Amino acid sequence: MSFLRDFVELITIPSGDLVYHLVTLFAIQVILGVAFGHWNRNRRDPTAIRLLVTGVGFAFARTLLMLIAVLDRVGALSPNVVLPPLERFLDLATLLLVVWAFMPILKQYSRLGMTLLLLTLLITAGVYAAFAALWPQAEAQSIAYNGYWQETVWEFSSIAVLVLALIAGVIWRDDDWGLFTCLCALWLTGHILQFTVPFTDSHTAGWVRLANLATLPLVASLVYRHALSASPATGGDTGLDSLKMISILEATQRIEATRDIEAALKLAASSIAHVLGADMIAIGLPVPELAKKIRIVALHPSTGTMLAQQKPTLLISRYPLLATALQTGHLQRSATPHKDPAIAALYHHLGFERPGPLLVQPLVDEGALLGIVLAGNPASQQRWTMRDEQIFQAIGAAITASLASTSRRGTTDRSAELQKALSETRRLARRAAELETELEHQRQRAEELATKLRLREQEATTQSQAAAEAAIWQKEMNELVEARAALEAELTKWKKQAEQLTHSENSLQSQLAQAQTKLQEAQSQVESLISSERPTRDNIDVGGILMSDEQGSIVLASQGVRHLIGQLRSSLVGTSLQDLFTEPLWGEAVNRLLHEGTQAGNTATVTLDLDGRILQAELTRLSNIAGGPRALAAMIYPEEGTTIQGEMMVSLIHELRTPMTSITGYTDLLLGESVGILGETQRQFLQRVQANIERMGGLLDDLIKVTAIDTGQVSLSPEPVDLINVIEDAIMSLSAQFSEHKLAVQMNMPSELPTVHADRDGLYQIVLHLLSNACQCSEPSTEVLIRARLEEYNNQVGGLPDYLFVSLTDTGGGIAPEDQRRVFQRLYRADNPLIAGLGDTGVGLSIAKALVEAQGGRIWVESEMGAGSTFSFILPLSSEDGSALPPSPVRQGEPEGER
Repeated sequence: MSFLRDFVELITIPSGDLVYHLVTLFAIQVILGVAFGHWNRNRRDPTAIRLLVTGVGFAFARTLLMLIAVLDRVGALSPNVVLPPLERFLDLATLLLVVWAFMPILKQYSRLGMTLLLLTLLITAGVYAAFAALWPQAEAQSIAYNGYWQETVWEFSSIAVLVLALIAGVIWRDDDWGLFTCLCALWLTGHILQFTVPFTDSHTAGWVRLANLATLPLVASLVYRHALSASPATGGDTGLDSLKMISILEATQRIEATRDIEAALKLAASSIAHVLGADMIAIGLPVPELAKKIRIVALHPSTGTMLAQQKPTLLISRYPLLATALQTGHLQRSATPHKDPAIAALYHHLGFERPGPLLVQPLVDEGALLGIVLAGNPASQQRWTMRDEQIFQAIGAAITASLASTSRRGTTDRSAELQKALSETRRLARRAAELETELEHQRQRAEELATKLRLREQEATTQSQAAAEAAIWQKEMNELVEARAALEAELTKWKKQAEQLTHSENSLQSQLAQAQTKLQEAQSQVESLISSERPTRDNIDVGGILMSDEQGSIVLASQGVRHLIGQLRSSLVGTSLQDLFTEPLWGEAVNRLLHEGTQAGNTATVTLDLDGRILQAELTRLSNIAGGPRALAAMIYPEEGTTIQGEMMVSLIHELRTPMTSITGYTDLLLGESVGILGETQRQFLQRVQANIERMGGLLDDLIKVTAIDTGQVSLSPEPVDLINVIEDAIMSLSAQFSEHKLAVQMNMPSELPTVHADRDGLYQIVLHLLSNACQCSEPSTEVLIRARLEEYNNQVGGLPDYLFVSLTDTGGGIAPEDQRRVFQRLYRADNPLIAGLGDTGVGLSIAKALVEAQGGRIWVESEMGAGSTFSFILPLSSEDGSALPPSPVRQGEPEGER
């Protein structure tokens, strides 16, 4: 160990460091010489370029260090200020060059290796610049660089690079991985010793210099091995290449010997692919008519394009690589086909899906283009070496010579053929002259014969003219005879048709008489049926309903009204309602309700005299439903009483329920998509129809209740009822409507109220109708207030019973004073529901009023314009005390009978 320390000290002192530089410089000269010679032989080989760059870097670094040592010897500069950081920087830079040149993974991914090299060199140069600026101040304080923090950074970086290189060399091995691993291990040992046991009184990295002396010969060995491995193979490979070249020579001889050049080129393509180990060989010949196109005549292996008997044609201008090769006349290559769309298009045109490295060798002889040869590796993606390119150029030269020889031979053959054709042409020219002379002689002979023929024709014409005229007249006579016979046949045919038409006319007249007889019989039967259907008015004792549209035409006539007035449905439907009776008051009432802007719910009563029988007619203007047209309803019944009127109303309701049930069933069937899928708009329309049908059902239920009330058929079953439970049930029933209108319900009442002796269903209907009205007229996002309390009068006025007070307050904006007295009237609504503050249809409130009064109670409304309305009712705790209840408040202008 002491010997090593002494040796290290020797190469770091000024006397021995010059020897160190000379020895290392000698090794670097060997490295640079071998690398330069290899590059000079293979200038396009990436390995040769790497070795040359590494040798130049070593030479530059060691030359620079030796120059500084020489300047130190002559006293030109102080090495302690410049040398320490510079030497560490150059050691790390040369270390990076060696790793870049010999690490297998970086050789495989050349672009990645070049990027990492440039990046690390730039970082190292920046660090050196910073350290070189800081070191003079520390050196002035007599601090040794060994053990200094800058030296620690340099050594740590070098150790990190060597450790990574050593690991990568073991993982990604090549043929020289053992030598490269040994090289990295020696360098790593020197840097570890310098990092752990440096010479603290020196500025020089002695252990690193010792490692350089040991590793530089190994670097020279690696350079030599790489240069040697790139030289052409010998021995068995040479014999194999000779056999391959013999096959190429045989192929070129076939090209020269055969007249079918394309067939010979197809055989040559297979041989070339075998020699080069290429995945694809294509040979093309120029198109004679089009100088800018190449026609592929041989392709190995055959693709779908060639198997389909199609010889692809390449337009040279579309492929820059082909154009360059033809312009320069030299070999062109493409090492990165994936980045060149033109190369990918060329492979695709030839029938290959993937592009690969490509070589293009033009076949040019004395400036004339004879063809082109393409070699590619689309399957293996193997790059072409310099040796492959040289072999390919030799093959191209051989094929060029064969094609040129064939072309010259073809030219000689064509000359002989042209000479022979020229002789034959001359012979034919002489024969043509002879034939022309003979033709002229024959023409003269023909003219003489023609003259004689014309003379004879003139004589024959004079003799045969009379015979020709006679033949013409005979022909015309024959034609006239034939025309007469045809006319006679046609006349016979028309006579037969006239007889048939006469017979058909007689038959039709007989059938017409029979049809008229049957028609008269049918009319008699219809009249008898009509007379039997028309009832006698003496037996009529019921009434019915007539309904007209907006124009006053009758659209519905119940069976009772048809029997009452003695007319059929067909004669009533479509006629004018105003003209149905001659009574003047009837026409005025119909005209007023239809055409004078009356409101829905207005009524008129007319007494009619129908053949001595007194009838009562009540006309009512109906409200529209879901935006439909308004209508006019007329209830006609005998004057004897109102029981028949109620029965007529119930009968009409049941008749209306039948089409409603059909509409509901078909609507449910369509919404269930049993007959087809619905669109969103169609579903909305059907849901709207379904909602309006349900609304009509509710209106008919209300009409039944009103009719039952009018006819006194209401059956009440009083029992103890908890009012709070009834109110809660009604609220739950209308919860969906309250949610739709965004309304809240507030209940202001005691937690317990005494039970009221009333009909539970009737009380539920009262609260339900009042809540429904409040829900329909209240503003959205407001609340409906329900109050209930017990009113006790025993301590105030004697004889008055206890009763329950209930009120519902809405936010509908109030009801006008002139409309308040009609709120509880049937089939009446205010002019504008949104302004008048009334949401009920006109039936629900009247039902509520009738049910309250039927149970001994009172109901009234109080309203404030712009705020809302409060509907209040009172019920006695016991049904026997209903007659003693206090009267409901009477508003100004309200008749006593309308409370």
